Amino acid sequence: MPNSDATFSTKEFSIAKALAHFSIETSEIEHSQYIINDSRLIAENDIFAAVIGTQQDGSAYINNAVAQGACLVIAQCATKAQHGSTYTVSQQGNEVLVINFYQLDKHLLNVSAYYYNKPHQGLELIGVTGTNGKTSCCQLIAQLLTENNTKTAIIGTLGAGTLDNLENINNTTPGPTKLLQLLAQFKHQHVTQVAMEVSSHALSQNRVDANMIDIAVFTNLSRDHLDYHGDMNSYANAKKQLFLGNPEQTWVLNADDQICQSWLQQLPASNERVLYSVDSNNAELLKNQQYLLAENIVCHNRGVSFELRSSWGNCQIHSSLLGEFNVANLLAAMAVLLMQGVQLENIARVTQQLLPVTGRMETFTATDKPTAVVDYAHTPDGLEQALLSSRAHCPGELWVVFGCGGDRDKGKRAIMGSIAQRYADHIVLTNDNPRSEEPEHITNDIQQGISAKEKVEVIIDREQAVISALSRAKANDMVLCAGKGHEDYLIIGEQTIAYHEREVVRQFYQGGAKQ
Repeated sequence: MPNSDATFSTKEFSIAKALAHFSIETSEIEHSQYIINDSRLIAENDIFAAVIGTQQDGSAYINNAVAQGACLVIAQCATKAQHGSTYTVSQQGNEVLVINFYQLDKHLLNVSAYYYNKPHQGLELIGVTGTNGKTSCCQLIAQLLTENNTKTAIIGTLGAGTLDNLENINNTTPGPTKLLQLLAQFKHQHVTQVAMEVSSHALSQNRVDANMIDIAVFTNLSRDHLDYHGDMNSYANAKKQLFLGNPEQTWVLNADDQICQSWLQQLPASNERVLYSVDSNNAELLKNQQYLLAENIVCHNRGVSFELRSSWGNCQIHSSLLGEFNVANLLAAMAVLLMQGVQLENIARVTQQLLPVTGRMETFTATDKPTAVVDYAHTPDGLEQALLSSRAHCPGELWVVFGCGGDRDKGKRAIMGSIAQRYADHIVLTNDNPRSEEPEHITNDIQQGISAKEKVEVIIDREQAVISALSRAKANDMVLCAGKGHEDYLIIGEQTIAYHEREVVRQFYQGGAKQ
């Protein structure tokens, strides 16, 4: 838990009352702490939820959880007849009751919600889904709300908590036990709004219930996670689940995205919605809708400027964010506040103060040096948008340093190579979490999409690849370091190695990097 939560108390939570909602009777467990579904994280008096997952069966770790001090185990059972039956397990002098729970994986979110007294009901939850832009949108929403005197937390790739006190979490969208624990913590801290990233995995695995979300935001859909979903239709349907919640849920939708345009014909007409666009050709689509439209977008060395037309009025917007795709992210964030009744003039004033999101088109530069841009782009569309945005701000030649993840969708590698060739003058291929694959095999796959081999250099060591590009680029050039963004590691084989690209770049400009 974050440091500011030291006084957070679990005394008001009752596991007996929570389980009663699922026809299970048990005695109250005194001093119970948190519901945890990862045995490695169990501390004294935690409740272990042993779920049968997609890769592992939590029951295999019951003994470990008990040995670490669990006070109760709720274990997923195979048949309905076993539901509510119990047995005991003893480890290191700790005897603990195990309660069988049928289909616990499907009900764990609600078990956690009842245990933590449904904290989401006291919060305004903003759920953001899409292939790219989730992190930026959540950060921008939180910045805008905070500057408008609303205490706001985020949950996502960069962590969980208020912007000045983020706790690292393992997944973009945490598991149901951690999610409800965080929401209870936020409520205790008097947070009133939470902007959270909602991944397709989380929606597929019942980690999030769309009915919990008050405002659902869709950014875009492009190729990603096909190793998990199988095809784009299944991927799109997973995202769509976020918008099938209660009829009081309001939507913020990207009118420029083709899948969104088809959803508009399929989704219930009763939900309030606002569409946003950076394409004036969509003006007809925005008719008879609440909308935001960015026109006359100008990219310059201080960021972007554009004219905003909207259902709430028109104004000029200035921001230090880079790239047209960040204009779309900004429109989505602004739409959330407008739907909540914040005045347009107040939002427009604050946009000038927005800070770039960590590892998202984050720039570094120095006198007589090229400009470096560190970005998390790791999908074909993400790389294309980052390159297009970099090109718009680059007076000289554009360099790109990137790779592709191992043991993941191999089909996108040549596509990303082709995109790099289209927009960059120089391409440096390198590692990006090769995992169990040989790095050279991955870079060879990427080069299948590149015919202009003279543009390409392969430097497997990522730090050396970044430094090499920065050392050779001229003062008016730009070097896009794509794929790692905020991350502070590389996964090579079974090892997770410390690697912080932002620090590598920062040290280069401070003269401390090996060249």
